[in-house]
Amino acid sequence: MKYSARPAVFIINSLEGGGAERVMVKLLTIMEPYFNERKTPVHLILLDDLPESHLCPVYVNKTVLNSQGSLIKGYQQLKPMLQKLNPEYVFSFLTRSNFLNVSLSRRMGFKSIISERVNTTSHLSGGLKDTVSRLLVRLLYNKADSVVAVSEGVKADLIQNYAVPESKIAVLYNPYDIEQLRGQAAEGVSDLPSTPYVISVGRLVKNKNFSLLINAYAKANISEDLVILGVGDEELLLKELANELGVGNKVHFLGFKSNPYPYVKSAEYFISTSNAEGFPNAIVEAMCLEKAVVATNCESGPAEIIAEKYPYHVSGASQEKNGILCELKNINGVCSALKLFEDKSVRISCAMKSKVCAQQFSYHAFQEKVIAIIDKVCK
Repeated sequence: MKYSARPAVFIINSLEGGGAERVMVKLLTIMEPYFNERKTPVHLILLDDLPESHLCPVYVNKTVLNSQGSLIKGYQQLKPMLQKLNPEYVFSFLTRSNFLNVSLSRRMGFKSIISERVNTTSHLSGGLKDTVSRLLVRLLYNKADSVVAVSEGVKADLIQNYAVPESKIAVLYNPYDIEQLRGQAAEGVSDLPSTPYVISVGRLVKNKNFSLLINAYAKANISEDLVILGVGDEELLLKELANELGVGNKVHFLGFKSNPYPYVKSAEYFISTSNAEGFPNAIVEAMCLEKAVVATNCESGPAEIIAEKYPYHVSGASQEKNGILCELKNINGVCSALKLFEDKSVRISCAMKSKVCAQQFSYHAFQEKVIAIIDKVCK
């Protein structure tokens, strides 16, 4: 193809198996007709050389760096690449990529579009490294040409705690291809549990709070088994917890699945007990598969989806417009929600509401929003 425009460059840490990585690939796929029409060359730069769980579209020029998680190495390796490419704008996902994008844009003159995929304050709540990262967010994010928040909750956090002007922020919900999800869910898998089960999906890390789920599940003593899809550094601890609580034979850890949807489709309902989210892909995907949903009211996303309100407060467990919303970090609240879903009529009603709710997250709406963001910074 003969190109007639300066390149568009996209940056993310890697294409490992995560929600942000999946959405980056979806964005590039959805935007292909737009870039082809404008004859815009498109480049995807991965900062780290790690195993890839998501496939980059063939029209995109992919480059893999080897910064090994280092901000300094990332800067040193990315700078000459961008000097050579001379992009019109750079669109980045995830904090480290965002830092590099803004820093280099100030020196090199391209437009910077950064996307914040998580609630920054909740996500960066640890030790010294997170403190430094929060400081860099405050110093750099307001210098970007556009800041794309994945939810209203993420937007509010950036305005209130990191001095990002509201005028610079656009909310862009993640896109979902409902028919494709249903097609993937119809694929056969060999390790579905033979007994009825409820399901949760996510990385087995502290912030996803699977320990809360297992504690609530054990306390609720429901008849269904519990299936957990994902891998992470808490896996051994979670298995030990399930055994200690006497539910080790009912909690099934099935690992990471590149196609989790057959498991979600066959579940009685879906549950998420995260402490923090940017925008919870797994919740909407479960809704696309017409599953009733229980979720903790974490920052951010669940209240926007399930109650269609933000900000929003719940105590214990609350039956909302599109599912059940539970108080954050409250074992009794999650336990109550599991008990509510013992009533099949409640599950069926929530599943019907899920189906209706899912319709608002279309590819077309997503594409139009991305084009508006690009047009605004490149006008």
